[in-house]
Amino acid sequence: MSRLVDWEFIAELEGGCATIGYVPPPDGGKVESGVTIATGFDLGQRSATDIKALPDYLIAKLTPFLGLTGNKAIYKLKECPLVLTKTEALQIDNLSHREALVNLLKDWAAADTSIDYRYLDKNLRTVIASVAFQYGDLPSRTPKFWSQVTSNQWVDAYYNLLDFKDNFRTRRHKEAAKVRGVIYGD
Repeated sequence: MSRLVDWEFIAELEGGCATIGYVPPPDGGKVESGVTIATGFDLGQRSATDIKALPDYLIAKLTPFLGLTGNKAIYKLKECPLVLTKTEALQIDNLSHREALVNLLKDWAAADTSIDYRYLDKNLRTVIASVAFQYGDLPSRTPKFWSQVTSNQWVDAYYNLLDFKDNFRTRRHKEAAKVRGVIYGD
């Protein structure tokens, strides 16, 4: 299943696989994120259920940060720095990538589409997965984009990514470049 998507591309967009916990700076307003580790794994948005598939020793390291966001996350991280090995960070990545892809495939199966996600060009699958990895539930969080990709409207999706109206212009433009490459063969 992991070969369906170019996770290295998504990791690059997410800032890489971090082994030292951090709280991402806000996109203009107040800090809403939690302690983030591995490739964009925000512990502030997670519960014990979300990490139960990880080894017990890793669960113990992550648990103090679960559900904490904003200043609470910042203070906890100062009190108790979170440092992982590369292997531990990759275990988290494997879990989060699998979860994101399973959720995306469930949404895709429920969509009104005759297109089989697995048979799309890998660059198109990667772009959809990238937006899903960041936003989660695409049908509700990015309905215009979701409608475009599930109805094979790639030119519209390309232009949408160029003007997505979020705070991630650089990321969206890199995703758009992948879509353009498929559409125009460049």
